Amino acid sequence: MGKRSQQSSQFDRAAFAPAFARRLCEWFAAAQRDLPWRRPENARDAYRVLVSEVMLQQTTVAAVIPFYERFLARFPTLSSLAAASLEEVLPLWAGLGYYSRARHLHRLAQAVMERHGGEFPRDLAEVTKLPGVGRYTAGAVTSIAFDAPSPIVDANVARVFSRLFLIEGDLKSGANQKRLWHEAAEQVQSGACPPSQLNPALMELGALICTPRAPRCGECPVNAFCAAFAAGRQSELPHATPKRDTVEMRDACAFIERGGRVFLRQRPHEAKIWWRGMWELPRVTARENESLEAALRRLLCEEFGLEATVGVRLKTVEHGVTHHHITLACFAVEVAGEPRGGQWFAWDEIESLALPSAMRRLLAWLRKHGAAPPTQLTLL
Repeated sequence: MGKRSQQSSQFDRAAFAPAFARRLCEWFAAAQRDLPWRRPENARDAYRVLVSEVMLQQTTVAAVIPFYERFLARFPTLSSLAAASLEEVLPLWAGLGYYSRARHLHRLAQAVMERHGGEFPRDLAEVTKLPGVGRYTAGAVTSIAFDAPSPIVDANVARVFSRLFLIEGDLKSGANQKRLWHEAAEQVQSGACPPSQLNPALMELGALICTPRAPRCGECPVNAFCAAFAAGRQSELPHATPKRDTVEMRDACAFIERGGRVFLRQRPHEAKIWWRGMWELPRVTARENESLEAALRRLLCEEFGLEATVGVRLKTVEHGVTHHHITLACFAVEVAGEPRGGQWFAWDEIESLALPSAMRRLLAWLRKHGAAPPTQLTLL
């Protein structure tokens, strides 16, 4: 008898899904975390479910909670978000990262107002037509807010299923993705547990019990159903996906202060670049064999028409974006004349701007220390 058939011996295929779902939802009812998006006033509001799901993409629960609460305090309804400008939205997202999510969410709110009269669509196919919404997000919103039997597969669910069903190989492969979504559909369509409970329960199991390393199988409420646990292979799965090589980048930025005001530039909204539409100290990536000082002089001349004297290096920060590791050196810079483009801001005005998190922390240091002796700081 093979591993999969051994695992199925207690439950035939027709009975497996409802038995698993019932047991999992019993556990979830008692063990789930008290998270703001699960509270009654939020859990059945499609807009609020959507905000939580978008924020949680590639971001931890602990990091998301304060942003979620602050965002909804400012934009409590989908219509209020749609009526706002992107310049009002981005500062509320600053520090959360992956800023394209905020742009998509803003466009989505406007699309719902225009196409659906402000009422969030309940049909899965209609939801997937909204800007920035993929299969997972559409399934999460419709199942949680409307109890629709929509399947979901995120990283947590994929890991649970890889162990539950002994799914080998790269989970991102076409064949494995098809299998994962098939299994997710079987679970949520079993009728044994409301989709608004089952899908969050699957994600919670992956977050709390079926963790990437050292899964807590002895505490798992559904370990009797798990093929990997039965075979003693839970620590082998899922198979790791090869990581992309890290790209090293050398960046420099110019701290130009005049009369208590700081010179900043806004990154273009239209260009497909990081931090679109956000404010920063003039920043440039050095070319191969180009010094940071030379790169800054080139930027200030070409973009702002300024002749610059690059002075002391004030601060070096390190941060990452996707598979890029960025070392950013900030220099004190003197310029003659008035720049073409960019804008001067008082320190208090900077607080309300949309700034990338590393830039916000760098500016906070500069406000406190100004042209203090150079130091090193690592921002991750």
